[in-house]
Amino acid sequence: MKKALLLGDTSHYTWHSLSGVDEKIKEILSGLEIDVCTDYAHLHSDRLAQYDLVIDYIDGWSRCGNCDAAGELIAYVAQGGAMLSLHNGIIKHSSPEMEQMVGGAFTGHPQHEVLAYAVKTAHPVSKGLAPFEMDEEPYQFAMDPLAGLTILMEYTYHDQQYPAAWLRTFGKGKVIYLSPGHNPDSFQNEGFRALLVRAAAWCCDEI
Repeated sequence: MKKALLLGDTSHYTWHSLSGVDEKIKEILSGLEIDVCTDYAHLHSDRLAQYDLVIDYIDGWSRCGNCDAAGELIAYVAQGGAMLSLHNGIIKHSSPEMEQMVGGAFTGHPQHEVLAYAVKTAHPVSKGLAPFEMDEEPYQFAMDPLAGLTILMEYTYHDQQYPAAWLRTFGKGKVIYLSPGHNPDSFQNEGFRALLVRAAAWCCDEI
């Protein structure tokens, strides 16, 4: 069985606790052995090397993250690892090198509301996925034009489309970002669950 390391916060968070979300992710990705780590400031390459995938749901990076942890995660991916960043996992303003690896920087979001998600680019991760709707925060980003991103899905907000999911290669590794995931209820949505399963499968070279 392939292994994943789930990073997040149960104490040092502002908006997005890993509590409850961790159990939903384990349920959806039941084909993976998932370990949870909330002490991500002390990650080391020896530990990361055990995992096929790192799932980033960190909300407290500005308080608990540091340049050492960023360097270890970037090296892990560049050397052939895979990172799946979910929702708030992209928010790394104090570590622009992490934003660069993911391919975009979070700029803010209007009030959450029901958003319509649809496939933008046919790819093994997104091909054939049905459109879905869910009550979510409409995250918006400054995209890196040099990252060579494949935009998988978009959401519609006030008649305008915004990137909702994308992927890229980074060195020898893979990075994928999915913008939904505000709270445990988000992980009940069948459309999002299907997207998450395929994203993890792509990261683990299973599709």
